[in-house]
Amino acid sequence: MRHGYASFLLAHCLRRFNGERTLAAVYHLFSGKKSAQTLQDSKWFRLEPFFGTWKDVTVAELDTAAQVLAEQRLAAPGDNRTYRLTEAGERWLDGQEMLLPRHLNGWRYHEIDQLFWQRLSLVGQTLSNLVYGQRFAPICRDERTLLWVKQYVLANGSRQALAAAFYNEFIRLLRAVSEEEATVFTLRLTSAARIGWTAEQIAAYLQTDALYVQFQFRNVLHYMMAEAEAGRAPLMAEMMAGLVPVQLTQSAQKTYEWLKKGKTIEEIAALRRLKRSTIEDHIVEIAANVPGFSIAPFVADEKAASIQAAARALGTRKLKHIRDTLGGAASYFEIRLVLAKEVGRWMN
Repeated sequence: MRHGYASFLLAHCLRRFNGERTLAAVYHLFSGKKSAQTLQDSKWFRLEPFFGTWKDVTVAELDTAAQVLAEQRLAAPGDNRTYRLTEAGERWLDGQEMLLPRHLNGWRYHEIDQLFWQRLSLVGQTLSNLVYGQRFAPICRDERTLLWVKQYVLANGSRQALAAAFYNEFIRLLRAVSEEEATVFTLRLTSAARIGWTAEQIAAYLQTDALYVQFQFRNVLHYMMAEAEAGRAPLMAEMMAGLVPVQLTQSAQKTYEWLKKGKTIEEIAALRRLKRSTIEDHIVEIAANVPGFSIAPFVADEKAASIQAAARALGTRKLKHIRDTLGGAASYFEIRLVLAKEVGRWMN
């Protein structure tokens, strides 16, 4: 990773954004900002796997990554802190495809993967020490997790049998990922014999980038969570008990409940004491995330077809360009809604 994993991640986003979003949009995507624009961007530009997966990212880090790409002539700066990949950048990125975390699903798991990991790692540490009859200091100090793990272990009978089942499921799951990913994940685990390593320690051991290690780890974690939800990893499914992935923001969910009761935008805005534009943001979010949600009450079928045709002909997600092409016949809300629904059909 001659240019660093941060530069690779940024280049991937730049390719998807295609000059239509600034570095700020990349920052909000990785940090998981729950604004209507960021939620829509992650769907529209097919970047939802990365949503909320680099929560401690800084603007300075992205600026540095952009400078590295520019200095290597892999990206060219545009107006208002936008960048586009150069032809050399496109070729370079094509050659780095193996670095993409294939199982990453930040859109679905970014709010619960840390709790899942706390449970999983503490159960592993607990069983390892109990089997060897050793006292230990819990690797996790979160009270909710400590209570959950205590109840879980007590409710599952034989510690030896549970430990063996965990080991077998771990081995089976780790065989499905790369050797390097399996190594990273295993080194993070704490047992009776060793304390789990940090991403920085693993990076030094593997002589690689710490950010790359973080994404490899999260990639495996999300793979395990997906297998659990698919019913192919029963013990991992037990670790996920009660950790429901959130598809809508809390505020959008409340608006959705009112919509299901037949309330109009104006009525919901009045009931919730919110601006009409805020309710419109919620409806766009709902359209992108709820299969079967109809946008017919908000935009006529003929107009929706015109918006779709204009967006495809222009090859852009820039609302103003689409609206100008339609001669102002569609509102920004209608355009956003149609685009969100179209992306929702692809992703759900």
